[in-house]
Amino acid sequence: MALKMTDEELYRALRKLRAESRQLITVSNREWYSLFRDEIRNSIAIEGVFANRNELLDVLERHKRTNTQKTAAILGYFEAASTLYEYANNLYKTGEFSLRVSDIKQIHTLLMRYEKDIGTFTGELGEFRKEDVEVTESGFTPLKGLFVEETMRVFVQWINDQLTASKTDPIYLAAASHVLFETIHPFRDGNGRVGRILMNFLLIGMGLINIAIKGTTREHRNAYYQALEVGDDKFNEMLRKIEAGAKPTITLIEHYANISHLERMKKLIRVELQEAFQRLKGRTGIVFQPDALLPLREIARYYNYSQDYLRNLINKGKLRGEKRGKLWYIRIRDMEQYLQKMNSEQPNATGNNGN
Repeated sequence: MALKMTDEELYRALRKLRAESRQLITVSNREWYSLFRDEIRNSIAIEGVFANRNELLDVLERHKRTNTQKTAAILGYFEAASTLYEYANNLYKTGEFSLRVSDIKQIHTLLMRYEKDIGTFTGELGEFRKEDVEVTESGFTPLKGLFVEETMRVFVQWINDQLTASKTDPIYLAAASHVLFETIHPFRDGNGRVGRILMNFLLIGMGLINIAIKGTTREHRNAYYQALEVGDDKFNEMLRKIEAGAKPTITLIEHYANISHLERMKKLIRVELQEAFQRLKGRTGIVFQPDALLPLREIARYYNYSQDYLRNLINKGKLRGEKRGKLWYIRIRDMEQYLQKMNSEQPNATGNNGN
């Protein structure tokens, strides 16, 4: 059974875990990768795309394909989240974490590009909407398109202001920013998944860990929807004021965040952070299996080669690589065989070549 911790105890425990295992957030860490797969499966389920564990593994590891929409949803989420989580992790390590508008647009670009390719998404990748939209069966009205660009710029400024404040509570910021993002609804489609990836981007950047908000059952989805609905009333009021002429400012957002009913969303995030910690503590060793298929960027990091150098080896036929979607993957066995061959031909070669 999970031990009950205060929020501060949980933050300290997670940051200690991050410090002790510098490569905690990586697909080569079996426990974290298991958590990440659960995140993907649950997040796309919230949007009505249901994939069981075998279907997820078929797409991510066995190169099999389910129906086209399901494959696009899985691959898009994997690429968007893994790319942004690695980026947030690196920024946290160097003490340079912040958020840019371009980060949010990049999430959307990576998330939706497969759906763009198959024609199920017809909007512009990585562009905030300019038109008005409606969300059926919801208790809020998204911000009118005319005001989205400016409001999102201030939204990012507000988050960065919170990140530099000494007493900002990470769960509060994750909850408030997520509810506000979903209420603004800045893109034509994909807002739910972008918002959950953004929330995890912030959690990782604040020294914590990504969470898997449960969504595979009706009960779990309803709990998440209710947390959003209870929390968005005041933000909905704020958006109507902006449409009526009020200028979006950091002060305006902070005022409405402080009076919003965020307890349900905060509780949901807190519970999932506790669960993620229990899953990861004591089981953070990185275990490579010979048949493990890792993204090229992971192979480059662990073997101390540049990504461009490895791509060049693949293009020349000197290293076996497998392309899935738009990304290259390399098996541990193939990388080891290349190194053995290289070392036999050039005994003094080192792993720093190509950097």
